[in-house]
Amino acid sequence: MKKKGTRFERELIHKLWENGFAAIRSPASGGSTNYPMPDIIAGNGKKYLAIEVKMRAKLPLYIDEQQIKDLAMFSNLFGADAVIGLKLPRQDWRFFEIKQLKRTEKGYKIDSEVFHLGFDIYELIGKLKQVRFED
Repeated sequence: MKKKGTRFERELIHKLWENGFAAIRSPASGGSTNYPMPDIIAGNGKKYLAIEVKMRAKLPLYIDEQQIKDLAMFSNLFGADAVIGLKLPRQDWRFFEIKQLKRTEKGYKIDSEVFHLGFDIYELIGKLKQVRFED
């Protein structure tokens, strides 16, 4: 599973570079340090992103509360937008701000109700603004 996660992280890094963002995989993502660190850090001099990358075969995706706290802490200190990047099979990347996630007893989740609210890569980097109608 780690190998597949790395492949998807690299795929996302390429997409970011292709769209004018410098991007790196965090060398210590996944918990090998005592400091909070997202999977990918990216920026273009105007906009900065701290991205926690997730892959799932299907929804829902559950995310541990501590992982979200760590992402928020890093993002606040770094001056970046905290984002969850989700890749489902045969679908484009979707990106979520923490406030879009559903709260659970032990953390957060992205389910079918929340999934359609996610941004695509162009909305994430500010190249496209999609009008959304919420209930």
